[in-house]
Amino acid sequence: MGESGRGWSLSFAGCGFLGFYHLGATRCLSERAPHLLRDARMFFGSSAGALHCITFLARIPLDLTLQVLADLVRSVRSRALGVLHPSFSMVRFLRETLHRHLPADVHTLISGRMCISLTRVSDWENVLVSDFRSKDEVVDALICSSFIPYFCGLIPPSFRGVRYVDGGFTDSIPCVDDKATITVSPFLGECDICPKVKSTNFLYMDVSKFSLRFCLENVHLLSQVVFPPDIKTLGELFLRGYLDAVRFLEENGICDRPPPSLGVPSGAPEFLPFSWETTGPEASPGAAAWQRSPEVAKLLPWDESLLETLPPQLIAGLSEALKPRGGCLSKLCSLLPVKVMSYVMLPWTLPVESAVAVVQRLVLWLPHIPDDVQWLQSMTAQVCSRLVTHLLPRSGSQNPRLVVEPPSPGGSTAW
Repeated sequence: MGESGRGWSLSFAGCGFLGFYHLGATRCLSERAPHLLRDARMFFGSSAGALHCITFLARIPLDLTLQVLADLVRSVRSRALGVLHPSFSMVRFLRETLHRHLPADVHTLISGRMCISLTRVSDWENVLVSDFRSKDEVVDALICSSFIPYFCGLIPPSFRGVRYVDGGFTDSIPCVDDKATITVSPFLGECDICPKVKSTNFLYMDVSKFSLRFCLENVHLLSQVVFPPDIKTLGELFLRGYLDAVRFLEENGICDRPPPSLGVPSGAPEFLPFSWETTGPEASPGAAAWQRSPEVAKLLPWDESLLETLPPQLIAGLSEALKPRGGCLSKLCSLLPVKVMSYVMLPWTLPVESAVAVVQRLVLWLPHIPDDVQWLQSMTAQVCSRLVTHLLPRSGSQNPRLVVEPPSPGGSTAW
């Protein structure tokens, strides 16, 4: 990299509920190297990575983003089947949340500055979209980039009349010039900002143009993409992203290590508006204990001295943002006997909840039935045509060719 990092791009990998890692990494960059965000030519993202890019390009406060994600995780974990529960709809949650929090001019803020990775259903090719005409198009593109079949629904959403699914299927960490792009990923691999561990395991595998270390920890992280862990684990993932970004900056000599209490430099653009600077460590009683916890100490096993770089405001603010905000009812539902009873009653409650969810989805689906049925008919015709073409032998190869030999000297003809 150059001294100022000008001309570089940033790419955030698709990672589902592990997007807390991206928040921590970007928070570190905004504090310690804001020029990397200010002078970036382009931001790339797929699925959760694209949603993360929207949060700071649209100047959504980081504590608000953490609260929304924490509420989403609690909502998923409160259901017996998680994201597979009939009453939960990820598409509906994303659409309502994006329309509520994104500004009306978000399309002008991100056009030409951000590329969203999509996978086209018709030919399974990757498409990068960077030009948007309205807020609705931005929301449609983000939903398409985050749509995982079966987990999010059966019929893929559309963007400008074309059906797309999660961009991570074809390019999980998109970029145009990999030599001039800072890549961020919560998985152990070869990205610029990602977890690093001391290991003799040199086995890697390529998944959707994405190099991953072949290890049990990555297998565990992959399972948490669609089945989120508890809030405390995700908070530790946020801190891990912050510390991995610190390591990246120090290894590349981009900035000096500031004092632990240093906030955002004066005069620097605040890409992640944050209300934590006014929050002292004493605002959260458990902040100091969390910073000294063994879980946090295990985040950087190769260099525990980097733990000193965590600002006290960061720990306090993170504890405050992830603190449960429900009332007595939510506390009651989180008790172990209540959870056990909910699983015991599942054979009786699940059919009722499924019936209610089906009726609700049918009502919401009514305006889109003609387009979806037409698309299903066209896809069925394409599948049948390909099956006939590839599985059935051609008519020319079904019958042996007749070979006419020249007449023999005796005057007879052989066939």
